[in-house]
Amino acid sequence: TAVATGDYHTLFITTGGCLWTMGDNYDGQLGDGTNIDRHSPTPVPGHSTGVTQVAAGDYFSLFIKSDGSLWVVGDNYDGQLGDGTTNDRNVPYKLINSGVTAVAAGDNHSMYLTTGGALWVMGDNSDGQLGDGQILDYPYDRLTPYQIVASGVIAIDGGDTHSLFVKSGESLWAMGNNDYGQLGDGTDDDRNTPVMIVSSGVTAVSAAEHHSLFRKSDGTLWAMGDNYYGQLGDGTTDERLSPVQVPNVKASQISAGYEHSLFVGTASNAQPGAALPARNLLLLSD
Repeated sequence: TAVATGDYHTLFITTGGCLWTMGDNYDGQLGDGTNIDRHSPTPVPGHSTGVTQVAAGDYFSLFIKSDGSLWVVGDNYDGQLGDGTTNDRNVPYKLINSGVTAVAAGDNHSMYLTTGGALWVMGDNSDGQLGDGQILDYPYDRLTPYQIVASGVIAIDGGDTHSLFVKSGESLWAMGNNDYGQLGDGTDDDRNTPVMIVSSGVTAVSAAEHHSLFRKSDGTLWAMGDNYYGQLGDGTTDERLSPVQVPNVKASQISAGYEHSLFVGTASNAQPGAALPARNLLLLSD
């Protein structure tokens, strides 16, 4: 029913809310109580029912259960588990008892929403990706959850060292590293507080290493940031400091990968299953 991928590990949920994991487990990110890599799906002990959402960072994992509790496991070098320490965990730890409605993971930072749309952040803040007005490298990252928006946030996602969120008026906000223009504010300046990128009409976001995607309410797909491999899908390999619309595309779901992008929807420039003369126009680059 849901899936998430980290750097070298994968999480998924099956019907009834059973959580399964596989892959690298060096930091305990699979949550099975060991640090042994798993080459086939393994159920997480104690979490065979009730898991509703999953998120995966570099070497850590987050999940929400049906009671609104938030659980964390894996690497905690930058405090991304939010438990007040920098100690790794190989067994899931309940961080928040109730009220959590959404969760997202960057490389080494975490974001979650609580009832009413309050946005909380924790972990690595070396590029301002937590949006708290400071740039705090280790050991001064946020080791416990910190609220940066009191209400009204409806969508979140974390990239490598940047973060995106959408507010209830469908405005898009961004913060953190901006070396490639992935924040979309027309500059390559880092931002340690949220900056509004689009004032209305945004319904979904996805953040990758150095590029970002968002979908508008009319289904149009927009992208910004690094484009070396054509991951912005605009038919060029030009870096974009401001959002550019992906031509001839209507999207219902979007996902930004390391240096590629995917969407579910329609593209008028090609037929499904046909040979694609320009793969990046379908956001299917290397």
